[in-house]
This record gives sequence, C-alpha cells and structure tokens, in this order.
Amino acid sequence: MKKNAYRLLGVVIAGVATMFVTTGSYVIFHKPRIPAELRKQV
Repeated sequence: MKKNAYRLLGVVIAGVATMFVTTGSYVIFHKPRIPAELRKQV
C-alpha cells in the first residue's frame, strides 16, 4: 500500500513539474505580446 502511494506521489510530482517546464518553455520561446489597443485599456 505504501509503495503504491509513493509511486502515485512521484507521478503527480513529475506531472506538475512537466506542466511547469512546458509552460515556462512556451513563454520563453514564444514571448506573447499584448497588442497596443489592449494595453491602453488596462
């Protein structure tokens, strides 16, 4: 039982880490730009 819990915890941590790395890489490489019209409204 403990072994399964540790395995599940590892999978969850790996999944969250992968999600952060993927989003971080996307933001770094694609550098989303806010259009000038939207910047003026804020």
